[in-house]
Amino acid sequence: MFRNIKPGNRRVWISLCCGFLILGLAACNSPGTGADDPEPTVAGGESQDVELGQQEQALKKAKCPTKETGYKLWYSYNAELNSGDIGKGSFHFEWTEEQPAFFYLMIEPSGKVNNKDLVNYATINVSGWIETETDDCPVQQIQGSWLLTADITGTCKKGIVTLEVVEHFETDELTGSCGNPISAPGRTPAPELTLTFNLSELAPKDGITSGSKGDMVYVDYVYQLDTKGLPPSELPVRRLPIPKTD
Repeated sequence: MFRNIKPGNRRVWISLCCGFLILGLAACNSPGTGADDPEPTVAGGESQDVELGQQEQALKKAKCPTKETGYKLWYSYNAELNSGDIGKGSFHFEWTEEQPAFFYLMIEPSGKVNNKDLVNYATINVSGWIETETDDCPVQQIQGSWLLTADITGTCKKGIVTLEVVEHFETDELTGSCGNPISAPGRTPAPELTLTFNLSELAPKDGITSGSKGDMVYVDYVYQLDTKGLPPSELPVRRLPIPKTD
């Protein structure tokens, strides 16, 4: 299907590949939402009472900030796309965040959450290869780095922070070893996510995972909230990295 890839068709090919990844994400559930999670089963009434008691104590300790407080949201981004067949026309792509990768957000006394005008970008490194079936460049190596931003809104109630995250790729150019740069209009940010964090925990995590490494489509996006609050004066304002020049 992806054979005889000519320079003029690379944009279409990349768009189709990224479309497959987005379709794979549509079947994912965001852990932490609890929409499809089965009810926990605990053997023994006494053990269950202890566990429920611990959960109740944790909820009692969790409190939303009473004044404007900033938080750091660490980010891990891993995705993999494979053709499924090794041979002519096959391909392999990987997306991985460049550490440190994190976003800042602010929680107001009203419980409103946003990250407007705060640092909210991460660098996503892209690598892979495509078999082109040409004599001069049988396997084209692909590499590049994309700038990913995230719009974060949400609420804090009784110590539970619920975030709505929308990711955007600000740049999308890849370099191919066979020739001209490759544009990828079908960028692959995670779908819109609803994340839940308990401020009583030291570093709660939430995100989305589907498949395993080596599958045709594998995604693993993990957000981890640093619940040690920061005063607004310590939050850096948003500044995008200066583009590299030759």
